[in-house]
Amino acid sequence: MKKTALILYNKLSKKPKDDEADVIEQVNLVTSALLNLNYEVKDLQIDLNLKTAIRQIQKIQPDIIFNLVETIGNKGEFTFLANSVLNFLRIPYSGSPLIPMFQCSNKYLAKKELNSIGIKTPPGFTLDQCHQLLPDKKYLIKPVWEEGSLELDEDCVFSGSDTEYIKKISKKSRQHYFIEEFIEGREFNISILYSSAGPEVLPLAEMTFHDYPAEKPRMMGYKSKWDDKSFEYSHTRRTFRLKKEDGPLKDELIAICKKCWNELGFKGYVRIDFRVTSESVPLVIDINLNPCLSESGGFMAASKKRGLAFEEVIKRVLEDAIR
Repeated sequence: MKKTALILYNKLSKKPKDDEADVIEQVNLVTSALLNLNYEVKDLQIDLNLKTAIRQIQKIQPDIIFNLVETIGNKGEFTFLANSVLNFLRIPYSGSPLIPMFQCSNKYLAKKELNSIGIKTPPGFTLDQCHQLLPDKKYLIKPVWEEGSLELDEDCVFSGSDTEYIKKISKKSRQHYFIEEFIEGREFNISILYSSAGPEVLPLAEMTFHDYPAEKPRMMGYKSKWDDKSFEYSHTRRTFRLKKEDGPLKDELIAICKKCWNELGFKGYVRIDFRVTSESVPLVIDINLNPCLSESGGFMAASKKRGLAFEEVIKRVLEDAIR
């Protein structure tokens, strides 16, 4: 008798942007893979009516749940609620558990967790600490909860000497925004996948910025990821070709990824984003639990580079879910 796998994903808003609508492609891809793995497949949308979601899941009685929930109500602060529901139901589910999901959904809290295990991140500040900003440094105002680089583009970068900008952002919600030092340097997006031998760090992807004017911030913002008509999208490229002299840096990046996985309790599949300073010091700038599985996304690009078929990736994620 076939086992039943339920794909859980977020209900879309009436006019979803590309970053939100992308989940539908993931649902279709995961459905195909699960069918090939001999599962009976069902799917269910979740919104803030959690009681209804619980009743529907209990009615389906799945053997395992593939959690593709990225936000709920298109709000990042609700993302972990899907994990809360699944944790309550005690049904095996894909990806990272409730506690690391909550910790990493809140980007400021994630910085504290990383620092507590000895992982370096760019200096961070609450909006109450604007007086600590240095005039010769660049900074970035970041949303605490949002994923997919929502509300994150070059107009979020500012100088510590820009008193007018600092005065403006100091009026924003302290629960929804924080400040991080903007690191000028190389950027890496590194994917990690469960294996029976431990977390496997997939080929290291470096994001490169081509023909950027000198004054233009080099960063992976919303436009570079989602706006295919923008300069940022067409002039940002992913490469897996590292230089020979990058050997020590590569080893350090891999070691950091494995330490994060093991000490913060990650499962299934993860992507960790880094900035590397001019002194070759890697700093974690973001952790993406259950990252996008669309074919154009960074995680699947790294998987393909390693020679892993999509079905093999899904199989491994499921294996970690039922361990």
